[in-house]
Amino acid sequence: MTATSTRPVPPSRLIGVLLALTAGPAWAELYKCRQPDGSLSYQQTACAAQAEGDRLQVDIRGPNGRESASSGADYSVAAQAERLRTEREARERAHLQARREAEVRARALKAAAKPDRNTDFDSAKCARHRGEVAKWRQKTKGGYRTRDEKDYNDSKLAHHEALVERYCE
Repeated sequence: MTATSTRPVPPSRLIGVLLALTAGPAWAELYKCRQPDGSLSYQQTACAAQAEGDRLQVDIRGPNGRESASSGADYSVAAQAERLRTEREARERAHLQARREAEVRARALKAAAKPDRNTDFDSAKCARHRGEVAKWRQKTKGGYRTRDEKDYNDSKLAHHEALVERYCE
């Protein structure tokens, strides 16, 4: 004769079961599939013919209990990628605008401070910096691997062009 023991069910488990049964239509379809190699995968579509699986119920209600989250934000990969792309483009536009404004200010300051005649003329320095300008122009035309390398090449070119203006004109 076997004796069966009956243990009382904890109230928290009963409440959880009751809530699960009364939740209503706030469930999403999810499938748990066991692949032929033994691995598990979870997906939104039914399992392939060679895989065995079960249909799972997933509660998709928001924290406020409604079926959709109250924020209404689109968290899909495409929406996030689009948001990141527009933010990056805005940063690049702001960077380019700031650079142009700095160049305009620098030209204005240079024009205001430029003497009538060049007292710094040095033919050797002039020739050397013209060669450097040609070299850095070639490097900027040849492309770059990273944004830092492009900025470095552009700044070196601008530096040597300024020295050519200083020593050659």
